[in-house]
Order: sequence, then C-alpha cells, then structure tokens
Amino acid sequence: MTDLMQKILIVDDSRTNLALLDHMLRDVECTVVQADSGLEAVDMARNDDFALILLDIQMPGMNGYEAAAKIKEHERSKSVPIIFITAIFQDEENVRQGYETGAVDYLFRPVDVDVLISKVKAFLQMHRQKVLLELEVEQRSRTELALREAEEKYRSIFERAIEGIFQCTPEGEFLEANPAMVRMLGYDRMEDVLGKPAFRDKFMPEESERLMYKELMEVNGAVTGFEFRLQRRDGQVVWCSESSRKVHQDAGEVFIEGVLEDITERKNVEFELKRLATLDSLTGIANRHRFFDRLEHALALAKRYGTMVAVLFVDLDNFKHINDTHGHQTGDELLRQVAQRLQQRTRESDTLARLGGDEFGILLPGITDQEGALSFTRNLIEVVRQPYEVGGRELVIGATVGISFYPEDGKDTVTLISRADAAMYGAKKKGSADYGTFAEYDSPG
Repeated sequence: MTDLMQKILIVDDSRTNLALLDHMLRDVECTVVQADSGLEAVDMARNDDFALILLDIQMPGMNGYEAAAKIKEHERSKSVPIIFITAIFQDEENVRQGYETGAVDYLFRPVDVDVLISKVKAFLQMHRQKVLLELEVEQRSRTELALREAEEKYRSIFERAIEGIFQCTPEGEFLEANPAMVRMLGYDRMEDVLGKPAFRDKFMPEESERLMYKELMEVNGAVTGFEFRLQRRDGQVVWCSESSRKVHQDAGEVFIEGVLEDITERKNVEFELKRLATLDSLTGIANRHRFFDRLEHALALAKRYGTMVAVLFVDLDNFKHINDTHGHQTGDELLRQVAQRLQQRTRESDTLARLGGDEFGILLPGITDQEGALSFTRNLIEVVRQPYEVGGRELVIGATVGISFYPEDGKDTVTLISRADAAMYGAKKKGSADYGTFAEYDSPG
C-alpha cells in the first residue's frame, strides 16, 4: 500500500449543505474539496484528480445534469464516478436522465449518513485499487534505472546532506556524525562530538521523551519520525525528528545509525494551525468545525444528564445589499461588529460560530426550558438591529433566527443543524416573523 490521500469533490450551491456533507465525511480517510456551482465543479474536475464527485442537481446557472455532462466530456474527468444528491428530482424520469448524463448512483435528501459513508468508502476502495495498479506498473518500469542511480547518489549524501546523519552506541557515544549533525548539536568541530560517553543524553533534556525513545528502541529496534526537543550546546531548544535503527554486526557489536532533522519551523506552524483551525479568520470567533465539535460534546452531556440543548441558526437580513452597495471591506467590518455584539450576549458555556458568509450558529447547552432560548433569541435580534458605525456610515441590518431543540427536534448534530436551518427559512418565508422553531415550520402550509 502507499500513502494515497484520495479526493472527493462535493458540489452544492448551499453553504449549509456543503458544511453538512463535509461533516458527515469527517471520519472517512479522504480530502473533501468543495465547489458551490456547476461551473466551478467542471473547472475543478478538469484540473485535479478526484476519486468521486457528490453532485447536487438543483443549482442556479448550470444544474447538476449539465455539470455532469460537461465533466464527462473532458479526458481527465470522464471516468470519475458521480453520485447525484437531490431532495426534489426523485421521480423515475429524472433518475433516468441522471444515469444518462453519467451518474453511477443517486442519494435522496435527507441523506442517510450510514448509506452515504458506505457508498463513498466503496468507490474510494475501487479508485484506490485502480491507482495502486497504475503505480505498480510505473514503479516496475523505473526500478532498474533507480538502482543504477542509487549507488552514485549515496556516495555524496553523507557529507552533503542537510539532515544530521550519525552512528552511536546504545549508551549514547557518537561513533560517526556528518557536518550537519555537528552543527545541529551546536558545535563547530567533529572532535567535540565523537568519542564522548553518554554524550547523546545530554541533548535530550526531557526525561519522558528520553525514556520513550529508549523503550521504543529496546522493543522495536528502531524509531521512525520520533519527535523530541533537542537542547543545543548554547541552551537553545529545537524540535527534531529522528528515524534510526539498531544494527547488529557479525562480531556481536551493536550500534545505532540514523537521521536527524530539524523540524522546529514545521512544529511552530503546526501549533499555530491547530489554534487557527478552530477559528474564523475574519471575525476571530469559532468556525463551523469548532461548532460541530462543541455541539457533539454538548449532546453527549445532555444525554447523560437529561438536559436540553438549543441550536440557533442566525441569518443576517439586508447584508447582501450592504455588501454589494458599499463593498466587501465594509461588509467584512460589519460582520466583525456583528460577531462582537453576539459574543457579548453569549455565556461562557455557549458557543458562537460563523458558519459561513453572513450565517452564524449559536449553541445553548444545559437549558431547562424552551422559553429561555426564545427570550435569548428575541434579545439577540434587538441587539443586531441597533445601528452600526462603519467607515463613517450608519448601517442597519436585521436577523432571522431558526431554532431547534434537543431532544425534541433531533438527537444528532446533523439533524439539529438542518432543522434549525429549516426553521430559519420557514420564518423568512412567513415574512412577519424574525425567528421560529422547527416545531412551528415542521408541517407544510
């Protein structure tokens, strides 16, 4: 097997549907790429390699049927399997049309998570086998040439490598080290490093990391990508990654040989990305991934203690007009100010997140009755309606809020968010309502 991270393209003009599909696929080993229009999907399919495409049918501009036909016209994307997802076109004629345009399967909304994951995994497995077969054929043709070049390349790798290369005894005395290894330890001369008993332990100050390294080497005889903090001669601490193994010589002697890489920059970026991964870059509040995680945690606690949870889906009214009229810079600043106001109204135990565009989500865990959430919602709408000062202009917007409750409206993350979204659209459709619960708009009419 090989490290093959497959890609799935999900296509829908609704940001909410994209977010929900992305969340449903979070545990599947693949990279999920999003497109919000048929035209964008066609362009992405022609310029990247996808294992599977999940395609909405009803989209403005280029619908799903038209997008599928265009995708099948291009050499690179013509063999990519397409699964249509629809809530409307479920009759036999539309299903037939879908298969004629190149679809291999249909899923109907509301999407069953287990069915979706089962189908996706099946297609990913077929794609993986195809790619691995192609790679094997290519690899065999290149093996002979690679073997001829390997010996020549190895001649200079020791002295010229930017990674530290070393040999040492199990007790930590360096027997050999290349120039990069000497510099990494903070020395200028080779003789300052070689031949000194237990010298290695001096550079691994964290006892827990030192003990773990020795245990892995004792049990497995090797370590791969072992990350630890190395303290240089001058006291500076850097992050390193080591891959090394025990070598047993015929005479019975044992030594360790390996490669050491300075990964300080990567680790710093990794730490920062972990922090930013849960934040919305524009407003600084939580993003939708953090919202989903917090909601799942809140539902687990609610189930355990028998409490209620409210999910609020907040959509700003008149924001698009302001954004189009005064520009994106004004729109971005307005979103930041809205987020600040909403943040001031939420408790520390609540979660406020920007779900995308001008849509926000609010999670109210541990509530005792629905009236408390409704009162909170009314107050929130009044706060949003107060005028904003942006770039010397006074701007006014409103908000429409949809609310769903655990356990009454659903018992899982996807259902509760979908039903809060449905309640919001129901309130918008009614026209005279600023907010509504899923129970109010559950039935047609």
